[in-house]
Formats: sequence, structure tokens, C-alpha cells
Amino acid sequence: RMWNVVLPQAMRIAIPPLGNQYLNLIKNSSLGAGIAYFELTNVTRITVGNGSPAVPAFAIALGIYIVISLVTSLGVNLANRRFRLVER
Repeated sequence: RMWNVVLPQAMRIAIPPLGNQYLNLIKNSSLGAGIAYFELTNVTRITVGNGSPAVPAFAIALGIYIVISLVTSLGVNLANRRFRLVER
């Protein structure tokens, strides 16, 4: 009963808020240090400090942040589709 009834219903309810929490963790917490956010920002600052134009350097850093967030969002959306309610 647990695998066929309870778990699909619970997952259908839990996945959207859980996905939002994952995105918040990636963007706002120390999990970012594990994915090298700090190193990315530090390299960008050093690059700008050495005389490179600031806008392209920070645009590349922004692009990397967006890619990481979009990949996480894609995973959550795939999980939502997997557990969606099927109308008969």
C-alpha cells in the first residue's frame, strides 16, 4: 500500500515546495560553497582586478549561475511530470 497508494500521493504534494527549497539552498546557503560558487565569484573578482572589463566577466559568472539553477529546475519539473495526477 505504501508504494502504490501513499507515496505517489505524498510525492505529488511534496515535490513543488521541495524543488523551491532546493533552488533556495543552491542560491543562498553554504551548499553554494560545495558547488564552487565562492571560487567562481573570486575568480571573477580577480579577473576584473587584473584589468579585464567587468561587464563580460560578471556576465559569464551570471550565465554559470543561471545554468546551475536551470538544471535544478529541469530536474524538479521532470519529477513533477513523473508524479502528476493522471485524469481518466
